[in-house]
Amino acid sequence: MAYQKTGNHSGSAPTKRLKLLLLAFSMLGLAPIPVSAIVVENLFEVDMPVLDENRAIRDAALDDGLVEVLIRISGDSEILKKIKAPSASSYVQQFEYSTQTDAQNQAAVSKRLWARYNATKVLDFLRQQAVPIWGEHRSQVVIWLAVRDGGQRYILRANDTSPIKAQAEEAFKRRGIPVIWPENDAADQDIVRFADVWAGFAEPVKKASQRYSSGPAISVSISWDGQLWTGQWSLIAGDEIKRWRLSGADYVSLIARAMDLSADVLGQKYATLQAVDGSQYQQITVEISQVSNVESFRRAEKYLSSLSAVQAVQLAQVEADRVTFDLSIRTKVDDLLKLIQSGSTMEIVEEKSNAEQVINALQEKVATETATVTDNAIPPTVTANRSYRFILR
Repeated sequence: MAYQKTGNHSGSAPTKRLKLLLLAFSMLGLAPIPVSAIVVENLFEVDMPVLDENRAIRDAALDDGLVEVLIRISGDSEILKKIKAPSASSYVQQFEYSTQTDAQNQAAVSKRLWARYNATKVLDFLRQQAVPIWGEHRSQVVIWLAVRDGGQRYILRANDTSPIKAQAEEAFKRRGIPVIWPENDAADQDIVRFADVWAGFAEPVKKASQRYSSGPAISVSISWDGQLWTGQWSLIAGDEIKRWRLSGADYVSLIARAMDLSADVLGQKYATLQAVDGSQYQQITVEISQVSNVESFRRAEKYLSSLSAVQAVQLAQVEADRVTFDLSIRTKVDDLLKLIQSGSTMEIVEEKSNAEQVINALQEKVATETATVTDNAIPPTVTANRSYRFILR
C-alpha cells in the first residue's frame, strides 16, 4: 500500500513510516551509506605560491584564487571576459600560510597560501550574474596519454610516476575534473593499442574506457622533437568529439592549455544556468525505484539535496521498493536530467504526466456523484505535473 503526501506537518504518513524504517535499520547496526556518485571535493579551495606574508601580496593572491574558483565552478576559462570578478575580501572563509623546503636544495624555501572560499556566496554570485554552474557531482574522465620521447614510446598507466603525468594531474585538479588513469594491462591492450591512442582513434579508446567510467575519455599524444613539444588532444564525450593540436617549448604550458580547452567543453556540456529566487523555481516529481531500505533512501535523498540545481527536496510517497520526491529546482528540467545522467547515482527510466490520472479521477467523481453537466458548463482545469522515473544504481 502506498502512503500519499497529506501535507507538510510532521505527523504525515511518509514521515511516520520513515521514522519506523530508521529505527529498525539503526537497531541492526548497518554500515555507512555507500556513495557511488563522483563528488569532487575542495572545489572552493586554492593553494598558491606567494613571496611573503605581506598584506598587499596576500590580497592580490586571494583575488587570483577567487578567479580560479569562479573558472572551476563555471567551467569557463574565459569567464572574466563576460563578468567582473568581485573582491575576494567578502568571499574568503579561511586562509593560512605554509612553508616548503626544496628536497634538493635545503636552503631554498618557498611560501604558499591556502584559502577556502564561501561556497554559498560564490554560487549566489554566479546565479546573480546569470553564469551557468558546474556542481560538485562530476563524471570521472579516463585519460589515455601516449608519449614518444626519442626512442621511447609508452602509454602512461595508473601506477606510473612521470613529470608529464604529474603535470596532467595538476591541470585536472586546477579545473576540478576527476581523472582515471588506465591500467593498460592485457585486457586494455586487447581493445586499444599505442597506435590507436597516437592516431586519436576514438572508437577503441571509447570502448576501453568503459571499463573505468561511463563518463568522457581523453586521448592524448605528446612528442618531443628536440626543439618543441607537440600534442594532439581528443576529447570524447558521448557522440561528441573535439580535437586540438598544440605545440610549445615546454609540456607544462602545452598540457595546461589543452586542459583548459577540454574543461571548457565539459563545462558547456554539464554546467546549468540556475534561477536566482523562488519566483523562477520549477516543481517536478521524481520516482526512484530500487529503494528498499533506509540506506538507499538516505542515499537518494542526500544525492538530490546535494545538487546545486535543486533548491528543495520533499518526501511525497513511500512504497515497498520505491520512493517519490517533489523537487523545487533552480534550472531547466532538461538541464537537471542531463546533470543526473552525467553521474552514476541514478539512471532515468521514463518521463510521464499525471494528466491522465487526474482526468480519470474527475470522471469517477462525476459518475459517483451523478453530477449533471450542461452544454455550457466550463470543464474542470487539469494541471499536468511532469514526473520522472529513475533507478537507483
